[in-house]
Amino acid sequence: MTNYRSRLVAVLFALLATLFTGVTAAEAVTNSPAVAAQNACGDLAGFTHTTLSALPPEATTTYQLIQSDGPFPYPDNDGVVFDNREGILPSCASGYYHEYTVPTPGSSNRGTRRIVTGSGGEYFYTGDHYASFQVIDIDGGSTPAQCGDLSGLTGIGYSQLSAAARTVVDNVRSGASTGTTYENREGVLPACSSGYYKLFAVGTDDRVISGGAGELAYTPDHYATFKRIDLSS
Repeated sequence: MTNYRSRLVAVLFALLATLFTGVTAAEAVTNSPAVAAQNACGDLAGFTHTTLSALPPEATTTYQLIQSDGPFPYPDNDGVVFDNREGILPSCASGYYHEYTVPTPGSSNRGTRRIVTGSGGEYFYTGDHYASFQVIDIDGGSTPAQCGDLSGLTGIGYSQLSAAARTVVDNVRSGASTGTTYENREGVLPACSSGYYKLFAVGTDDRVISGGAGELAYTPDHYATFKRIDLSS
């Protein structure tokens, strides 16, 4: 009888242990954090929004190039399909998204900045190589600078240029120098058609850039920054 009771108690303990384990497992499943579902195609809920004017100026230039279908600074990479492998953008069909480089002045490569477009008219900006995205509200931003409009650049007076730079400017204006084509790969100047800008070397790092409409820009640091040359000062 004693052995029978011992076996019965052991069976009851085993049943209780099994029941407790099952409850614990169920609670673990119930309390585990839910994984956020990827937004359906076109659903921008949850994304932060920005405007072109709030982004680096190169983003505006890239936007203009997208509108004019180039020419792009990296023709083998710009306009290619973005596969959304990170799963951050809304889930859309293959080929829905395309990516474009937003150049980083002074960088020796494409850098980490991109604009990604959607076939439904969406524009996304990433400054950290697809780790995060913002929706660009195009209509809420300032009007992008048009080709020939250097008003967005800081000005520098003609009299503030070095003697060598002033000589280059004089030769450009008189037609004595023809220069070489500047492709605007840095994307700092307004987007224009290929061949619109001409490049004139001054010293080791400084250059004068002329536009087809007669505008003049000066870069003192090998294309890292640009200034609008004001001939009247």
